[in-house]
Amino acid sequence: MTKRTLLIIIGLLVLLDSAAFFVYLIGNSNSDGKSPIENVFRDSVACVADTIPDTLTQDKFDTITRSESFLSLDKMKVGNEFKSMKCMMKIKLIWPVAVNNNNDLSSLHRELLSRITSTSSDDVKEALDQLFEKPEFAHESTRFVATGDDSDFAPEINKTMQQYRIFPYISTNYLLEMVVLAEKHNGSSLSRYMNIVHYDRVHHNVISIDKIFDLSKSDDILALVNQRIEAEKMSGTHDNWHETNILPTEFLLGRKSVVFYLPDGAIAPGGTGLHEISVSNEDLEPYFTSYYSELLANDTNFVTYDFITL
Repeated sequence: MTKRTLLIIIGLLVLLDSAAFFVYLIGNSNSDGKSPIENVFRDSVACVADTIPDTLTQDKFDTITRSESFLSLDKMKVGNEFKSMKCMMKIKLIWPVAVNNNNDLSSLHRELLSRITSTSSDDVKEALDQLFEKPEFAHESTRFVATGDDSDFAPEINKTMQQYRIFPYISTNYLLEMVVLAEKHNGSSLSRYMNIVHYDRVHHNVISIDKIFDLSKSDDILALVNQRIEAEKMSGTHDNWHETNILPTEFLLGRKSVVFYLPDGAIAPGGTGLHEISVSNEDLEPYFTSYYSELLANDTNFVTYDFITL
């Protein structure tokens, strides 16, 4: 064997070894529904996410932000003084404009907007105009005036805050999961809730919970959730948790597990925030619908995005 032939063989072995490592990385990088591929959204540009490598179809998102401060004309007593009530409202949307080469997203837009407003409109400007029409105050007030954006709104006892965020969190070949976060501060305490909207990227429709779980077996699913709660309690990590008698309806669908979200106070004392309970897909498989089982079996690409900040 000549020296040149030997060098060629060594070079081929190095290439094969590199290729094997790359295949391994793809197959194992998102073992818990997460991926090293992350898109960090920035206000200055529209965002695209390649989530179907086979077709190179891109999902496109635009960033929408809005902020407004309000001052009540009615005053409340603070110490020995009467002061106007203040309210700051902020919203940031990483808004889907095209999913899997489809820009008719009226059903998805309507579902997302319904989580933060009472409107049934799919028009984001119309919904935000309604949302910003009247703020929520710590005490009832019928008269108020918008005073413009006030980023230096100092924390005071007579101030309330409303913040909303809507953004993609998980995307796969067939699934887009959008998160809706709402936070409201009434001057003394903070309430927070999270909704998740599931969207079928191939058939272009919102996926309801009964398309994912066989709800005739809801008691069995609830038992699995409570088993995980008990395990967390016994580990000492969350020894103040207690069981829930209501099946959580908000959840994220990962490659290896489903993460259920329970609101503040549901399984622990109030003020402890949202609670996450992860149940493996292996345990939940008997309770998945055939629709979701088939979808999960054919998904090969999970992309997880960052939670956005205001």
